Amino acid sequence: MASLAASLLSVLALFCACILAGHHDHHQQHRNATFGLFALNRTLQGRIHAVEPLARPCFSSFEGEPVPRDEALCAERQANYTSPLYRRELPGGYMYDTSTINASDPTSRDRCLLDSTDPSNPVAWRDAADCRLGNLPSWYLAVRSACDAVKAFKYARRFGIPLSIKNSGHTYLEDAGARGSLVLWTRKLQKLRHHDEFVPRGCFGGDAHRAITTGAGVGCGEAYEFADRHNATILCGYSPTVGVSGGWVMGGGHSILTNVYGLGVDRVLQFKVVTPDSKLRVANKCQNADLFWALRGGGGGTYGLVLESTHMVEPKMAMALAVVQLPTSDSQLVARFMDVLVDTAIELAEDGWGGHIYGTHFVYVSPLITSTEKAKRSLHKVVDFVASVNGTSDIAVSESWYQFFQDYVLSGVYAVGNLQLIGTQLAPVDLFTSDAKKDQLKAFFRDELRTGNIPYVPVDSPYLASRGDRRPTDTSVLPAWYDSLWEIGVGGRFTWNSTLSERQAVVQDLQDGSSRVAKLTGGFAYKNEANPFTKDWHHDWYGRHYNALEEIKRQYDPHSILKCWGCVGWTEEDAAASNYAAFTNISAHEMT
Repeated sequence: MASLAASLLSVLALFCACILAGHHDHHQQHRNATFGLFALNRTLQGRIHAVEPLARPCFSSFEGEPVPRDEALCAERQANYTSPLYRRELPGGYMYDTSTINASDPTSRDRCLLDSTDPSNPVAWRDAADCRLGNLPSWYLAVRSACDAVKAFKYARRFGIPLSIKNSGHTYLEDAGARGSLVLWTRKLQKLRHHDEFVPRGCFGGDAHRAITTGAGVGCGEAYEFADRHNATILCGYSPTVGVSGGWVMGGGHSILTNVYGLGVDRVLQFKVVTPDSKLRVANKCQNADLFWALRGGGGGTYGLVLESTHMVEPKMAMALAVVQLPTSDSQLVARFMDVLVDTAIELAEDGWGGHIYGTHFVYVSPLITSTEKAKRSLHKVVDFVASVNGTSDIAVSESWYQFFQDYVLSGVYAVGNLQLIGTQLAPVDLFTSDAKKDQLKAFFRDELRTGNIPYVPVDSPYLASRGDRRPTDTSVLPAWYDSLWEIGVGGRFTWNSTLSERQAVVQDLQDGSSRVAKLTGGFAYKNEANPFTKDWHHDWYGRHYNALEEIKRQYDPHSILKCWGCVGWTEEDAAASNYAAFTNISAHEMT
């Protein structure tokens, strides 16, 4: 194990040097953290390891020191550079490399990237390029039990070891890892259990629900397959690498079945979590109810390390599906298509449809429709328009959610490895209830198309599920979710070799675009898919619940051991010391 010790020593030295360079008066604090990390590693029988950037094998220099280039492993990493399924198996693998670089570095060298458009491009590593950790955690612990998390929090409190939490790294925000931290990696928590009659612990005489318990490392794709084998349907995200028990459900948890069956927070029955006071807790409506409320919408990564969660499931069911495609990407044609979709949005929601609009096409499902004929009647206005412009419509019935997922989602898993930024906002139902407001929304899409931006619209709000007396009142999720119909937004992307000024220009455009969207929507947003640089994020991501959530955060984490971008408890001082410090003062231009 000498190599492990040497690796850990090297990473610790880099961490301390980085911190001490600007904060000499904190020397003792970081000496304590270093000592504490070694002590924790001994307690865990040497299971703390150094984080390696995904692209490191392609470089011959790491943090300024010569290292051997590993040709075979480099070739493997290049071949899988844009694969989400490959990246999630690596503690240093994140879906979007905006999380891995030091985006505020004026030299733009504090990174370790390949060209995601051509990972074999030698420009990335030639001329003695140095691979650097950037914003990656310095070391990781693969959590295998509650005991691991209990010990990590204990030593973090005693010695000031910075911690972060990560599963697959499926995030657009800087909230699943932090520079210099020990990341608690939950991917190895793979529990899956089906319950015919689940009663939350301590809820004597309560209603029993058919449910599935998922470990914190289980992805949506794995949960879907398991549920299907048990003749059940579980709600989760659209990507197989999204975790069931992490930021997805704790941030709200949307699905294209949400219109009918609600958000993830409406369906989760229980969490098992280790809080930063090193206590293993069961949180449900009957015990630790305040923590349960916070975990149901108050965001992930800040109240503790969730080990598992239990979710209500539906029976295995047939559902209608529709894939509707325009013949070209002509902007005027796309604008007319979006007009039709805006005009029919409410009536399609009434019929249970949910899905994603990609500008030139959409993919929808409805669990309320189980015949092709009825699906065609429901969609006839859209189908007739598309037929009139020589487009295509594939309308069918899938025997199950998992069958649809295999045939229409897994077959086209999105490439990752880029440096994507997004800024979606919740479009309220009110936007679709008058011709004047619909005209404003149509005009927005036309303006975006004129600048080359193809609309992307998740249609995944709980329109039917929250109607009337079915509207949930016991979650901490942003209340605007229950008044929304679509998500609309803008995006941006850093290039792998961008300069700081180029990145700041991308953020400026994102801020300007988000301001345009907010004129329509009011600005409320799903935190997991929001503009990271939202000014009034407390209000726009958490609404009226923020103060109560902050009180619960202080109760279970009084020393603020867990910190992540835009999470409850995050401060301006944290932002100023973060990877995004160079962007926090960029505001939208005044609109005329």
